[in-house]
Parts: sequence; structure tokens; C-alpha cells
Amino acid sequence: MKRRLFTLQVILLGLLILAFIAAIIQTINITDPVAKQINELPKSGRNEEFDPALSRLNSTDTVINYCDSLYDKQYKHSDVDDFQKYYTEILSSVIRKRFYHGYSYYGLRTNYMAFLFSKVSANGYRAIIVPDDILKYPAAACSQQSIIMMEVLRKKNIASRKVGFQGHQSGHFCFEVFYDGGWHFYDTNMEPDNEVLNAHNRPDIASLVANKELLLKAYKSYPAELILDVFSTYTYGPVNTFPAPRGIVFQRITMFLSYTLWLFFLILYILVRRRYLRLSVKKYVRNRRIYFTQSERGTSPSYYPGIAAPGA
Repeated sequence: MKRRLFTLQVILLGLLILAFIAAIIQTINITDPVAKQINELPKSGRNEEFDPALSRLNSTDTVINYCDSLYDKQYKHSDVDDFQKYYTEILSSVIRKRFYHGYSYYGLRTNYMAFLFSKVSANGYRAIIVPDDILKYPAAACSQQSIIMMEVLRKKNIASRKVGFQGHQSGHFCFEVFYDGGWHFYDTNMEPDNEVLNAHNRPDIASLVANKELLLKAYKSYPAELILDVFSTYTYGPVNTFPAPRGIVFQRITMFLSYTLWLFFLILYILVRRRYLRLSVKKYVRNRRIYFTQSERGTSPSYYPGIAAPGA
């Protein structure tokens, strides 16, 4: 038992040191500069409305402030009364330019618990879905860009819902926004032609899928077979609901543990250490008692038969 406790102490001490170092690295936020990430982005082979200058928008609050300023500049002194429509258009344009296509993932220096968990389960667990964390990167996939859009719209009290696609070859993740008495489809990742969609009052996904000619015209920069496969089926998510509620809970918990796990190891180490020391003291005292009894055996009356014991 004592040997096992000693081994457990060594293991806990090692884990404590590793977890503490990882927490320190995350605290001082040792990450590559955004400019370096932009230079190292893989090229997707298609033209994108990417503006590196918008990388300064690194939280949903900064995105809102920027879009608010654009809206005030364009519509504050006009007679435009449809806030939901024009604010959504501005936000959509900003998100299209803010991100380059590609997944952003947690790593050892940002959320090592999610990173390690993904290595023994599925890689998707480290794909970032926390809105403010996505905005720390210049690249974002369709789901990540939609999450940012839907989060900002929620904060501006504009209704939205997820639209999911699953074709035979690949899937896709977009959203719809409610204004002017109906739903309107947006896709900031694949970036369909806005002029084509706006010319038809930006239809909802049901109307767009039903009109194959319009669908292919809007996505004319992609192969027709790809578009027809991806948009062959679609599903809706609940209105004004975060599209991955369990995932964001998982990532928030792992982020918390990435900073605090060393405290749990420290507490366990202290408890095991105390148990180990108690066993050591008990064994020492027990051995001392045996030694004391053996060294004083000569004082027993049985070794002095000529002397009667008291009361005999």
C-alpha cells in the first residue's frame, strides 16, 4: 500500500507540473500573430472577399460596434425603416470579408483539454464553436461563420435559424434571417452572388432549391454537380437557438479545466501525500513498540521466579 501511494505521488506530481506549465502558457497567450496565420492560410482555389484589415474584429462586441458604425453611416440620416434587413446585409458583408474559408481549431496552446480529447475521439471536438474564440482566427468554416452571424443577430434581436445540408459527397451549414414578413437565406462561407439573390428579394432556401436555375446562377463559381448535390436536401434548426448547445458546453468546460486542472492535481497530491505520511508514521511507531517490548523483556516477573508478584 505504501509503495503504491509513493508511485501515485510521483505520477500526480508530474501531472501537476505539466498542467501548471500548460495553464501558464495559455494565460500569457503564446500564439502566432494573426498576420502570420494569414500568410500561412491554405489557398482554396477560389476568389474570396477576404480583408486582412478586419482581423481587428476579434470579438462579437467589436463586430457589433463596427457594423453599428457602418449602419449609422449609411442609413442614420435616411428614410430607411427596415433595420433588420439592412443591418443583416451589412453584417453578412463584414463576415464574408472577415474570414477566409478553413476550419479554426483549438491547439495545445489554446485549449489543450479539447485538443487531447479530440485525439482519442473525433477531431471535430477541437473545431472551435465559441463565437469569441472563432474571432481570434482569420479562417473559419461554414458552421463557424454561421455561428458568428447568428450570435450577432441574436444580440441585435433579429431572428435567425440554422439551415443544414447533407449531400452524398459533402455537407454544408448556413442560416436564414427573418425580416419583411419572411425568411431569407444567407451563406457567408460559399459566398453566392449577392446581386443575383437580392434581385429576387433574397429568397428562402425552399424557394432557392426549387429554382435550380437561380441556385446555379447564384453559385456560378462552383461546379453545378457539387451545388446540386450539396443542396439536394436541407433541414432547419430551431429559431434563435445556438446551433450546437452541447458542443459549446463541452468547449467551455475543457477551457476552464485547461486553466484549472493543475489545482485538482495539487489537491489530490496533498491528500495522497498525507495518507502516505500517516502510514509511514504508523509503521514507525509500531516498529518502535515492538523494539521497546523486546528490549525490556527481562523485567517480566516470569524471569524472576524467586520474587513473588504483588498480590500473589
